[in-house]
Amino acid sequence: MQSSLEESAVEYLDRSGALQKLIQDCRTRAEIESHQDKPSAVFRFVLTVDPVDLVNFDSTLGNLVLHYPLDAGRIFQDVVYLSIKALDLIPQVESRNQILVHLSIPTLPPLPSYSLHLRDLSCQAVEQRYFQFEGIVSSMTNVIQYTQSARYQCPESGCVGSEPYTYIRLHTAGASESRTIRPDFQCHHCGNILEEDVSCRVLADKRVVKMLDPAAMPGLLWSPHRMGERHQAVTVFLREELVQGIEMGAHYTVVGIPTIDRCRGDITISIEANSIAKQVVQPLPSSALPDSVTRLYQDRLGSPYSFAASLAFAFASSVSPPGTYHKLKLCMLLSLVSTQSNNKMKETKDGGGLHVMAVGSDTLLLSRLLTYCAAMSSPCVHHTVDKHLFAKVTKDTHGTGTCSIDAGSLLLSHGGCCFLGDLGQMKRDIQSSLQGVMEKDVVTVQIPKKYGDSGVLQSLDLPIRCSIWAYTDPNSCKKPAATAGADLFLQQELGNVSKTLADCFSLVCYTDSTSETGDMYADSLLVQDILDCATLEEEDLENVGELLSANDIKQFLQVACCLHPQLTPPAEYLLQGYFISSRRLRSNSIQSCPFPPTALRTLTAVASAHAKLSLRTFVAEEDALVSISLFEESVTSRYGYSILGVQPTPHFRHGNIVQYLGKENDTQMEQFHLQLLRLISSHAQDLTIRQPEE
Repeated sequence: MQSSLEESAVEYLDRSGALQKLIQDCRTRAEIESHQDKPSAVFRFVLTVDPVDLVNFDSTLGNLVLHYPLDAGRIFQDVVYLSIKALDLIPQVESRNQILVHLSIPTLPPLPSYSLHLRDLSCQAVEQRYFQFEGIVSSMTNVIQYTQSARYQCPESGCVGSEPYTYIRLHTAGASESRTIRPDFQCHHCGNILEEDVSCRVLADKRVVKMLDPAAMPGLLWSPHRMGERHQAVTVFLREELVQGIEMGAHYTVVGIPTIDRCRGDITISIEANSIAKQVVQPLPSSALPDSVTRLYQDRLGSPYSFAASLAFAFASSVSPPGTYHKLKLCMLLSLVSTQSNNKMKETKDGGGLHVMAVGSDTLLLSRLLTYCAAMSSPCVHHTVDKHLFAKVTKDTHGTGTCSIDAGSLLLSHGGCCFLGDLGQMKRDIQSSLQGVMEKDVVTVQIPKKYGDSGVLQSLDLPIRCSIWAYTDPNSCKKPAATAGADLFLQQELGNVSKTLADCFSLVCYTDSTSETGDMYADSLLVQDILDCATLEEEDLENVGELLSANDIKQFLQVACCLHPQLTPPAEYLLQGYFISSRRLRSNSIQSCPFPPTALRTLTAVASAHAKLSLRTFVAEEDALVSISLFEESVTSRYGYSILGVQPTPHFRHGNIVQYLGKENDTQMEQFHLQLLRLISSHAQDLTIRQPEE
């Protein structure tokens, strides 16, 4: 039976190409060994095995790999040893104990018996075989060392155990350090205590991470207290090549073996990872659009602006009536389509999530609106005061001697959004730290000296890959009136939020209109909507639907977020021309006001997001115009001066959607385009990008 399995293993490796790779690796190792003074005691090889392919080739061998991984490892160890000896690939190999084989299992058969749900994991019902599960990294340690292999010898010179490669301890999946290194190993032949040859000890990298069940993420959004025992983090051990590239808060698929740890009377369960792969958003075809969105898209083909504006008009109509908070809804949709592309998020300086801050006196409605938007994002963490925002360093409880870095709300929001709530209620030191994080897009963690190998204070930079949402009340300033009046545009418009922190947000949306008529009209719509709902019977209230349902919006976002539009030269010309003109004109004019140096990156990201929202595969001039209009409106709302004559309109003035989305709006955008071109020609003559042909 043993020989037949070995023959099948050799034939499978030959057919899959792994045998040829093994031969090449052996020749490389032999070349390295020929230049070393002392030969290596152990040679490690990685063999990639596809279980589905192996089961189809030999069901017995495939079943052994899937359900008895340690026995399968010994089969392949013998195969590799016999191959090396038969082909004389590495002369330094004298015993099969010198061969360490790691079977890499990239995926398991798509059957329920191989799927593992972390919330159902218990010590009473666990098999030590391969399982596949999904998890979100909630904490991790530094890269530390563990003993991969060690060589022992019997001190009795005449004993068989005194031969060089009789006793070699190799790490096996799920084994603790004491299984490899211990001072009381006895010789099987004479009973003497074995002595270790420390010069032959091989160390390798290890990292301990904790993974959270993805089902716990909705609990993080709505109520942090819902994370009971059902959603406790599970410890996962990563070794060798698996330790690199792990990102805090990222969603991974792991193939591993559960193991039971007994320490000081406590029984815990951990998982020895065999392979790990990051979850990637798979593009959905345009045919996956819901019928309601498809009909709206077909109806708005006559205008390049109408479809995205119509989505914003119909979005969250159950929270605020159509026509109210229109610009904020549009900005939130832009942030959503830029956020959910987590496989491309912030890989370039021109991409990434859009940070949005809403400024308005009706904080209750703003909170409800942003919470509604948060339900559209996956994942989304609603930060509360009982959780840490950045990262927390604690002592690792697994006896590694190092620290464990626990992810805060920003890091757990990887690939989604982090809803901070009322930013003005945060302490000043938290706001200051948040400003530093948003400026660099990284969370810097200070590791104490006692946890570092060199005994010095170390720092670790963890990138944030999420959109940050917040709101604030402009009337919540706690400073004296004299101080607040001295800084008109800072304190009276942002409340307890500093100007420098507000500059870190991509878009700052003011929801209070500059004219009383605009706010009065929005308030009348809100009151009418509340009265209508209050007068309905309970069964009628349940039948009140939205213009676009939440499920339709979610399905649309899944399609739109997977688009990766390319920036066209005409759009790039407008964006760069506006940026250069604004920097020059605003800094030299009488009405001088700050213009952030990171504005070009924000403008490009907003234009790209608008192209996604419009289901375009390229960033057109129209997308650049909308991006410039939104950004100019945000700057104008804060400083009361627009170089393009833009008037902030957080709500529809008359509630006439036909007028806003019809040809009249296209005409206004054409006039805005001509005015922008005149501005660029006057103040950005040296723009390096060639002006598009008429």
